[in-house]
Amino acid sequence: MRAILLAVICIVSINALAESEYRDSEGFNQEENLMVRQAKGEYEYCVNEYAMSQLENQADPRVVADHSMKHCAPVLETLYTKLVENNFSPDFGKKFVSGISNRTANKLLSNLMMYMATQQR
Repeated sequence: MRAILLAVICIVSINALAESEYRDSEGFNQEENLMVRQAKGEYEYCVNEYAMSQLENQADPRVVADHSMKHCAPVLETLYTKLVENNFSPDFGKKFVSGISNRTANKLLSNLMMYMATQQR
């Protein structure tokens, strides 16, 4: 019984230690802030450029947005990797990158729908 209790205490201690090794998600330094802004800008540019190239071939803005996001996903994958390398938790990295992706997708869909509506007139 004591061995089981000791094993549980060790596992909990190791997990707590591992979690404490990650940096606070609020604390980007200047270099990291620049890295994030550049990756976000590169992703938005890539998504918009690819979407524009697909408009002639596809009439559904959701399909255009989906293909554009998949085409440009490596930009966000690289950002995620850099965040984890800079000692941010993987969960933070996933949530952060997902937020960029979601905001970009919403803006892209809105812009595509407005563009397509003006083209139908």
